[in-house]
Amino acid sequence: MREFLRTGEFGPVRLGDSVDALRSSFGEPPVVSATSRRHRTPGIWEYGDIEFHLTSDHKSLSLIFCDTFAQLELVPAVVFDRWFFEGHPPLEQVERELGTADIKYERHDMPHEPSAFVLRLDSGIELLFSDGSDPMMWPGVPGLFGFQYSGKAAS
Repeated sequence: MREFLRTGEFGPVRLGDSVDALRSSFGEPPVVSATSRRHRTPGIWEYGDIEFHLTSDHKSLSLIFCDTFAQLELVPAVVFDRWFFEGHPPLEQVERELGTADIKYERHDMPHEPSAFVLRLDSGIELLFSDGSDPMMWPGVPGLFGFQYSGKAAS
């Protein structure tokens, strides 16, 4: 996870990679979104807690996303360093870990979700946090609850 947060590269997988590269890296996805006559390839491939979203033509990777984890999992055959992605670590712990790893970030509010905010890393990855004030919002407690990376700079 350190290298992913630093560079946006999830092991051998990068945004823009083909579905064949994704399959080659992690195997057949255990869970996929629905297909249609028009799109025979599913638009979302899930490996454990992590979703890999495909472009509208379903040919390449456009988003790496996770919004639910207790102890971040991928697939059993893949070993990776979870780093601080276990439980829902508080903001202070995540900031300390990012500082130690010299990963720069900025905090941004989420206007559409007043009980949440993001840390936007220099790599473009956004770490998703809840302040715990809304019991209806996952995880219902303060702390890190996910991440997203689309390679686009959010405004």
